[in-house]
Amino acid sequence: MITWFAMLSNAALPALAAVRYAQFALTPGQYDDDHALSLWALFIAQFPLCLLGAVFSGVSYIEGPGWRRVLVYAGVVAFVGALSGAAGFFFDTEIGPILAWAVAMQVVTLMFAGPQPALARARIDAGANDALNLTILAAFGGLAAVAGALLLQNFAGWRWTITFEWSDLAWVGAVYFVLRAWSGAYLYTDAFETRRKGFFQRSWIDWLIRNMGRSPQEKD
Repeated sequence: MITWFAMLSNAALPALAAVRYAQFALTPGQYDDDHALSLWALFIAQFPLCLLGAVFSGVSYIEGPGWRRVLVYAGVVAFVGALSGAAGFFFDTEIGPILAWAVAMQVVTLMFAGPQPALARARIDAGANDALNLTILAAFGGLAAVAGALLLQNFAGWRWTITFEWSDLAWVGAVYFVLRAWSGAYLYTDAFETRRKGFFQRSWIDWLIRNMGRSPQEKD
Protein backbone atom coordinates (compact mmCIF):
# COMPACT_ATOMS: atom_id res chain seq x y z
CA MET A 1 0.00 0.00 0.00
CA ILE A 2 2.77 2.43 0.93
CA THR A 3 4.63 1.61 -2.30
CA TRP A 4 1.57 2.30 -4.44
CA PHE A 5 0.98 5.60 -2.63
CA ALA A 6 4.62 6.59 -3.18
CA MET A 7 4.40 5.70 -6.88
CA LEU A 8 1.22 7.71 -7.38
CA SER A 9 2.40 10.73 -5.39
CA ASN A 10 5.71 10.77 -7.26
CA ALA A 11 3.97 10.62 -10.64
CA ALA A 12 1.02 12.89 -9.88
CA LEU A 13 2.53 16.34 -10.50
CA PRO A 14 4.26 15.49 -13.80
CA ALA A 15 1.11 13.70 -14.97
CA LEU A 16 -0.96 16.79 -14.16
CA ALA A 17 1.52 18.93 -16.08
CA ALA A 18 1.24 16.55 -19.06
CA VAL A 19 -2.54 17.01 -19.03
CA ARG A 20 -2.15 20.80 -19.05
CA TYR A 21 0.19 20.68 -22.04
CA ALA A 22 -2.08 18.27 -23.94
CA GLN A 23 -5.12 20.44 -23.30
CA PHE A 24 -3.29 23.49 -24.63
CA ALA A 25 -2.06 21.59 -27.70
CA LEU A 26 -5.58 20.38 -28.50
CA THR A 27 -7.43 23.66 -27.96
CA PRO A 28 -4.94 26.57 -27.91
CA GLY A 29 -7.66 29.06 -28.77
CA GLN A 30 -9.33 28.54 -25.41
CA TYR A 31 -6.31 29.86 -23.50
CA ASP A 32 -4.83 33.33 -23.25
CA ASP A 33 -1.21 34.41 -23.62
CA ASP A 34 -0.60 34.24 -19.88
CA HIS A 35 -1.44 30.55 -19.86
CA ALA A 36 0.90 29.90 -22.79
CA LEU A 37 3.65 31.86 -21.02
CA SER A 38 3.20 29.82 -17.85
CA LEU A 39 3.65 26.59 -19.84
CA TRP A 40 6.82 27.92 -21.47
CA ALA A 41 8.13 28.99 -18.06
CA LEU A 42 7.41 25.56 -16.58
CA PHE A 43 9.35 23.81 -19.33
CA ILE A 44 12.31 26.22 -19.28
CA ALA A 45 12.44 25.86 -15.49
CA GLN A 46 13.29 22.18 -15.92
CA PHE A 47 16.88 23.07 -16.83
CA PRO A 48 17.76 24.88 -13.57
CA LEU A 49 15.64 22.34 -11.70
CA CYS A 50 17.94 19.62 -13.03
CA LEU A 51 20.91 21.48 -11.55
CA LEU A 52 19.13 21.83 -8.22
CA GLY A 53 18.34 18.12 -8.31
CA ALA A 54 22.00 17.28 -8.89
CA VAL A 55 23.05 19.41 -5.90
CA PHE A 56 20.31 17.88 -3.75
CA SER A 57 21.44 14.40 -4.75
CA GLY A 58 25.05 15.16 -3.87
CA VAL A 59 24.42 16.65 -0.43
CA SER A 60 22.08 13.78 0.49
CA TYR A 61 25.21 11.69 1.05
CA ILE A 62 26.53 14.02 3.76
CA GLU A 63 26.28 12.40 7.18
CA GLY A 64 25.55 14.22 10.39
CA PRO A 65 22.93 16.77 11.46
CA GLY A 66 20.47 18.22 8.96
CA TRP A 67 21.83 21.76 9.24
CA ARG A 68 25.12 20.55 7.74
CA ARG A 69 23.41 19.31 4.58
CA VAL A 70 21.31 22.47 4.35
CA LEU A 71 24.39 24.67 4.76
CA VAL A 72 26.29 22.91 1.98
CA TYR A 73 23.23 22.89 -0.27
CA ALA A 74 22.51 26.60 0.26
CA GLY A 75 26.17 27.49 -0.22
CA VAL A 76 26.48 25.64 -3.52
CA VAL A 77 23.19 27.00 -4.89
CA ALA A 78 24.02 30.56 -3.86
CA PHE A 79 27.56 30.34 -5.23
CA VAL A 80 26.50 28.95 -8.62
CA GLY A 81 23.56 31.37 -8.86
CA ALA A 82 25.71 34.40 -8.06
CA LEU A 83 28.66 33.32 -10.19
CA SER A 84 26.52 32.64 -13.27
CA GLY A 85 24.21 35.61 -12.78
CA ALA A 86 21.28 33.25 -13.23
CA ALA A 87 19.71 33.99 -9.85
CA GLY A 88 18.75 37.55 -10.73
CA PHE A 89 17.55 36.57 -14.18
CA PHE A 90 15.35 33.66 -13.12
CA PHE A 91 13.81 35.28 -10.09
CA ASP A 92 12.71 38.28 -12.14
CA THR A 93 10.61 36.00 -14.35
CA GLU A 94 7.77 33.51 -13.90
CA ILE A 95 10.41 30.82 -13.41
CA GLY A 96 11.32 32.35 -10.05
CA PRO A 97 8.37 30.97 -8.03
CA ILE A 98 8.91 27.48 -9.49
CA LEU A 99 12.57 27.47 -8.46
CA ALA A 100 11.83 29.02 -5.07
CA TRP A 101 9.29 26.27 -4.32
CA ALA A 102 11.77 23.58 -5.38
CA VAL A 103 14.53 25.05 -3.19
CA ALA A 104 12.16 25.33 -0.22
CA MET A 105 11.03 21.71 -0.55
CA GLN A 106 14.58 20.44 -0.87
CA VAL A 107 15.76 22.45 2.13
CA VAL A 108 12.90 21.11 4.26
CA THR A 109 13.71 17.56 3.16
CA LEU A 110 17.40 17.95 3.94
CA MET A 111 16.68 19.51 7.32
CA PHE A 112 14.09 17.09 8.65
CA ALA A 113 14.38 13.81 6.73
CA GLY A 114 17.68 12.85 8.33
CA PRO A 115 20.44 10.81 6.66
CA GLN A 116 18.99 8.92 3.72
CA PRO A 117 19.28 5.11 3.59
CA ALA A 118 21.01 3.57 0.58
CA LEU A 119 17.81 2.83 -1.35
CA ALA A 120 16.47 6.35 -0.85
CA ARG A 121 19.77 7.85 -2.03
CA ALA A 122 19.66 5.59 -5.08
CA ARG A 123 16.16 6.89 -5.84
CA ILE A 124 17.32 10.51 -5.52
CA ASP A 125 20.28 9.86 -7.83
CA ALA A 126 18.15 8.02 -10.37
CA GLY A 127 15.48 10.71 -10.35
CA ALA A 128 18.07 13.43 -10.94
CA ASN A 129 19.72 11.49 -13.77
CA ASP A 130 16.44 10.67 -15.47
CA ALA A 131 15.32 14.30 -15.24
CA LEU A 132 18.54 15.49 -16.86
CA ASN A 133 18.42 12.90 -19.65
CA LEU A 134 14.77 13.58 -20.45
CA THR A 135 15.19 17.36 -20.36
CA ILE A 136 18.08 17.26 -22.82
CA LEU A 137 16.21 14.85 -25.10
CA ALA A 138 13.07 17.02 -24.95
CA ALA A 139 15.02 20.13 -25.93
CA PHE A 140 16.52 18.40 -28.96
CA GLY A 141 13.16 16.79 -29.70
CA GLY A 142 11.50 20.22 -29.78
CA LEU A 143 14.13 21.55 -32.18
CA ALA A 144 13.76 18.47 -34.39
CA ALA A 145 9.97 18.87 -34.38
CA VAL A 146 10.20 22.50 -35.49
CA ALA A 147 12.73 21.69 -38.21
CA GLY A 148 10.69 18.73 -39.45
CA ALA A 149 7.44 20.70 -39.53
CA LEU A 150 9.02 23.58 -41.46
CA LEU A 151 10.61 21.19 -43.96
CA LEU A 152 7.29 19.43 -44.51
CA GLN A 153 5.54 22.75 -45.01
CA ASN A 154 8.07 23.85 -47.63
CA PHE A 155 8.60 20.60 -49.52
CA ALA A 156 5.42 18.60 -49.03
CA GLY A 157 2.88 21.38 -48.90
CA TRP A 158 2.08 20.94 -52.61
CA ARG A 159 0.70 17.47 -51.90
CA TRP A 160 -0.66 17.66 -48.36
CA THR A 161 -2.11 20.48 -46.33
CA ILE A 162 0.39 20.88 -43.51
CA THR A 163 0.08 23.60 -40.93
CA PHE A 164 2.40 24.25 -38.02
CA GLU A 165 1.55 26.41 -35.03
CA TRP A 166 3.86 27.15 -32.13
CA SER A 167 1.19 25.74 -29.83
CA ASP A 168 1.90 22.33 -31.42
CA LEU A 169 5.14 22.27 -29.44
CA ALA A 170 3.01 21.72 -26.36
CA TRP A 171 2.87 18.07 -27.45
CA VAL A 172 6.61 17.88 -26.75
CA GLY A 173 5.91 19.14 -23.23
CA ALA A 174 3.06 16.65 -22.81
CA VAL A 175 5.23 13.69 -23.85
CA TYR A 176 8.09 14.96 -21.68
CA PHE A 177 5.97 15.10 -18.53
CA VAL A 178 4.33 11.74 -19.26
CA LEU A 179 7.83 10.24 -19.34
CA ARG A 180 8.74 12.13 -16.16
CA ALA A 181 5.64 10.67 -14.48
CA TRP A 182 6.64 7.15 -15.52
CA SER A 183 10.22 7.80 -14.37
CA GLY A 184 8.96 8.89 -10.95
CA ALA A 185 6.70 5.87 -10.57
CA TYR A 186 9.45 3.49 -11.73
CA LEU A 187 11.59 4.43 -8.72
CA TYR A 188 9.24 2.42 -6.50
CA THR A 189 9.13 -0.77 -8.57
CA ASP A 190 10.92 -4.06 -8.01
CA ALA A 191 12.81 -3.49 -11.26
CA PHE A 192 14.38 -0.34 -9.81
CA GLU A 193 15.40 -2.09 -6.60
CA THR A 194 17.25 -4.60 -8.77
CA ARG A 195 18.95 -2.11 -11.13
CA ARG A 196 19.27 0.87 -8.75
CA LYS A 197 19.22 3.12 -11.82
CA GLY A 198 16.55 5.30 -13.38
CA PHE A 199 14.43 3.92 -16.20
CA PHE A 200 16.08 6.33 -18.64
CA GLN A 201 19.60 5.62 -17.43
CA ARG A 202 20.48 3.44 -20.39
CA SER A 203 23.79 3.13 -22.17
CA TRP A 204 22.29 4.02 -25.56
CA ILE A 205 20.61 7.14 -24.13
CA ASP A 206 23.89 8.21 -22.50
CA TRP A 207 25.68 7.69 -25.82
CA LEU A 208 23.01 9.63 -27.71
CA ILE A 209 23.17 12.59 -25.33
CA ARG A 210 26.98 12.66 -25.36
CA ASN A 211 27.05 12.75 -29.15
CA MET A 212 24.20 15.14 -29.90
CA GLY A 213 25.42 18.14 -31.83
CA ARG A 214 28.91 16.72 -32.34
CA SER A 215 30.53 16.22 -35.69
CA PRO A 216 31.14 12.63 -36.91
CA GLN A 217 34.87 13.08 -36.23
CA GLU A 218 34.20 13.98 -32.59
CA LYS A 219 31.81 11.12 -31.83
CA ASP A 220 32.83 8.08 -29.81
